[in-house]
Amino acid sequence: MGKLYIKTALREGKTVLEDCFFTAPFKVAKPFYSGDFAEIMIMQASAGILEGDSHEIKIEIGKGSKAVITGQSYTKLFKCKSFCSSQSVYINIEENAFLKYLPCPVIPFKDSDFRTLTKINLKKTSCLVLRDIFSCGRTGMGENFLFKKYQAQTLISEEGVPVFCDNTRLVPSEINLEGTGFFEGYTHMGLAYFYGFNKIRLDETKGFEAALTEAKKGRVLRALAYSSEDIINYTDKIIYNE
Repeated sequence: MGKLYIKTALREGKTVLEDCFFTAPFKVAKPFYSGDFAEIMIMQASAGILEGDSHEIKIEIGKGSKAVITGQSYTKLFKCKSFCSSQSVYINIEENAFLKYLPCPVIPFKDSDFRTLTKINLKKTSCLVLRDIFSCGRTGMGENFLFKKYQAQTLISEEGVPVFCDNTRLVPSEINLEGTGFFEGYTHMGLAYFYGFNKIRLDETKGFEAALTEAKKGRVLRALAYSSEDIINYTDKIIYNE
């Protein structure tokens, strides 16, 4: 099992990496800074997530600290013959802390089978941006919807009380994912959750679809597009107040 632990803290007005532990295949780059935010990049020594891999990520954003956590490159899910691959992410965000959790888009290869669980606990004064982007496969190689299964569960709580829950379960052998009510010809799906934002403005989209809904707490943006870049560029305008 690959394990990763990150803890941030506020020291003399600056967010620092207070504690960090990881095992193969994880690595963590030295943080660099953009304004008040410490930008932390999670890297992997392997080419992607292989059959039987089980990853566990724990992140603690300390009181008053601000962090952006990203990945090094797209997350590639490799073929699974007998066993699925999985990942669990547990995040705790303390009072007056701000996390932008922006993992790289996921690309499921042919016959991949992947399960992921993300649990996030917030304080009432916390701020959070969570972005998740999924590609239907290696579209340039004609592998659209040729994976076995992809399941992503997300549970976000405010001081232990659930405020947003999402369960994405995609099994191409059970239903036509390219049809009405699903991808409808698009190849990429994006979800962005915003907590602690006063206003979110949606600009006009060209060549893709985006919609904003209210959760019990926070707002949820969902998008369908033909590329990850369209979703990233569109949501970045909101995330970075451009």
